[in-house]
Amino acid sequence: MNMKVILLKEIPKLGKAGEVKNVADGYARNFLIPQGFVTPATESRLRAFAAHLAETERREERERAEYAALAEKIQSRQFRFTVKTGERGKAFGSITASDIAHELLKHDITVEKKWIELESPVKSSGQHRIPVRLPHQITAELTMIVEPSK
Repeated sequence: MNMKVILLKEIPKLGKAGEVKNVADGYARNFLIPQGFVTPATESRLRAFAAHLAETERREERERAEYAALAEKIQSRQFRFTVKTGERGKAFGSITASDIAHELLKHDITVEKKWIELESPVKSSGQHRIPVRLPHQITAELTMIVEPSK
């Protein structure tokens, strides 16, 4: 006999969270339910789960819109940095992802430093384009102008 269940977590070879599946009674009662992987699919739980999924989708859509606006803010500006240089123009310091995140914060743009995809610290003056990978697969390109300090 089979039991209809709602998957609460992704289960390899069975399905993703939120899917409704038919599984053997013993498998559900003895393993899936005690482990917290599934819940029996009663009418009330199906309705509650559908409402929960709809709310989650609305929240994610709102977050996507916020991150898209943040990406637009990042791309629409140029950010200036100064680096101490020696007599021959060689930089003494460098600009790291943490420095970039702090500079963005001064402009009311909050990003986590792990979102800034800086291959190596910037040590040369000039214009640099740095990708910023925001959540929900949104990418912005930050334009940074590095000038030697005087």
